[in-house]
Amino acid sequence: MPRCQRTFRRLSQGETVPGTGVRRWACSYCPDAEIYEAVRDADLNEYVRLAYDDCVAAFGTPPGDAAWPTVLVLGLRPECVREADEKRYDLYLLAGSDPWQLRLQIGHETFHRVCSQGRVFHWTHEMFACLVSTRLLRRFGLADYAAKREQEWEQEADRLPLCDLRATNLWTGVPYPFGFYGRAFVTGARLVEAVGWQRLRPLARAARTAAPDVTAAWLAALPDDARARALAVLADDTPASDAPARVE
Repeated sequence: MPRCQRTFRRLSQGETVPGTGVRRWACSYCPDAEIYEAVRDADLNEYVRLAYDDCVAAFGTPPGDAAWPTVLVLGLRPECVREADEKRYDLYLLAGSDPWQLRLQIGHETFHRVCSQGRVFHWTHEMFACLVSTRLLRRFGLADYAAKREQEWEQEADRLPLCDLRATNLWTGVPYPFGFYGRAFVTGARLVEAVGWQRLRPLARAARTAAPDVTAAWLAALPDDARARALAVLADDTPASDAPARVE
């Protein structure tokens, strides 16, 4: 059974909805008793499989848990949770999202399932998750939506400088600063332009912990000209706009 995403406690009050076979849980720990629901949609579960295969092809087989199943759950926010005792991954998606948004979220969280494995919380992994999510949309026929999401991220990126992205503590569980995902995506897109996707991919396996800077070894392995271009991207700390700060 899934967890309450606020308290991380197991949900115990569940039922199967008659006529659908869909399993639903009501949270008994929170005042609003939010609902979590298992995703039975065949197309979305097939998209998980396609996303997983694509991530494995790009970044390698996840060590230790490659055979673990992945379960989709509608909840309060997108999140990848490694359930070590039950030997599975739960990918939470935002309830009420449309089919395109759900696929974007699946791509993002599947990267975390393959590369982060519930252990790595690092800005480079959020960068890759954003890149992977739209690459997958394009590969599987949703290029227009991918372009729309990327344009929105590019606009959001102006609200957060790179230095703030890199300094954000991803272990705290508090909302990330507004513009976080936009800056992550734009930084990744600029690195792809600077060094190419093939040279960028090894950075996804460089972060093993929450260490603030894991780029040194990756940079050292690049040819001199590519390293210079990557350093120029990573040194770009353009100040954020003067607009009021928000959280997402």
